[in-house]
Amino acid sequence: MSGSTETLDLPLPIDADLAADVEKQSAYVSPEIRRIRVRQGGAAVVLELNAGADAAEARAKATRFLESMTARHRKLSRKVLASRKRPASHPPLTRNVHEELTRRGWLFELGRGQLGLAGPALSLIRVLDAECTRMGKERFLATEQSYPALIPATVLARCGYFSSFPQSVSFVGHLVEDFDRIEHFRQANLESKELTVPDRSAMTLEACLVPAVCYHAYQTLEGAKLGETGAVITSAGKCFRYESSNFTGLERLWDFTMREVIFIGTEAQVLERRQSAIDAVAEQLGRWDLEGAIETANDPFFPTTYSTKTYWQVRSDLKFELRLAVEPAEDGTPRTIAAGSFNSHENFFGNAFGITAADEKPAFTACVGWGLERWVLACFTQHGFDPAAWPEALRASVFSA
Repeated sequence: MSGSTETLDLPLPIDADLAADVEKQSAYVSPEIRRIRVRQGGAAVVLELNAGADAAEARAKATRFLESMTARHRKLSRKVLASRKRPASHPPLTRNVHEELTRRGWLFELGRGQLGLAGPALSLIRVLDAECTRMGKERFLATEQSYPALIPATVLARCGYFSSFPQSVSFVGHLVEDFDRIEHFRQANLESKELTVPDRSAMTLEACLVPAVCYHAYQTLEGAKLGETGAVITSAGKCFRYESSNFTGLERLWDFTMREVIFIGTEAQVLERRQSAIDAVAEQLGRWDLEGAIETANDPFFPTTYSTKTYWQVRSDLKFELRLAVEPAEDGTPRTIAAGSFNSHENFFGNAFGITAADEKPAFTACVGWGLERWVLACFTQHGFDPAAWPEALRASVFSA
């Protein structure tokens, strides 16, 4: 791929956690920049520029981006709440899982960040979702609900999503109700094999594709006064987060599936239930014979808010992630992916939606979520494609189709 590179020295070396976030967030810096890689042990970055890029403009934007990410960054110690290693007797991790799933017809690519599943891969998602649903209902007496893939833009604004994660939003628009402008659009697309938008002012944005299941749950409880036991809801649905050049097979999708269990109530209720969910998922690792860890994490806040919000999130133990082992990097470095999360939102959504807990205070909320497609990747990576190597509890259900 043609292009050029530019190297920028950093004022202070950055650690591996921040380096990973810098590389991921660099997808949103400039259309002139293909990607940014951290090098020299975190002391410098290399800008990989597209052909014909304005190097001076790219350097200027990259400098502002790096200042936002690093200027107020404060490293905090991260906790590991639970972990499980694969027994030494297990075979090596399976490589090229995506390619093998595709070859077998169990996975097919339908667009950028858009995949379809069939056969055992689809069966595995259904088995996982059934177990997580059962966990929510039996362990937490959750009520099951279903929600649309669309969410009103006004609701997502109240959730603070546009100010925290604007780079990830997937907007849903439609043509304005105007005969002439609709006809203009139709005429422009008569012979076109691709979407043609001759007048973008004829488009209006009313809704978004929902980036997380739990936002709808708070909307359903708007203005509610909760009873002594609070509320627990479970729901599964499609979620959408735009990831630009970071899309990578099952590992990072634009359109993915989440099962969530959502807790709403007093601070003590919510935190106790979140801890119980952490314990339950740690047990789940054993049943599924998976290597993984539950550890401190942070959300991918936009760079201009990254340092402040990440510091608060990590310092206050607001987010933990389940990270599952997947195939190593090309140089053999071990890798994990986030396949679940355990989030505490304090009373943010209680205030935003007027939800009152039994203690007469704005309700606290928390949620546990499973990224179902990432579990598919981790399971086939760790167990392989021979049904005999899979845990007996999963084998029949996954490979019976």
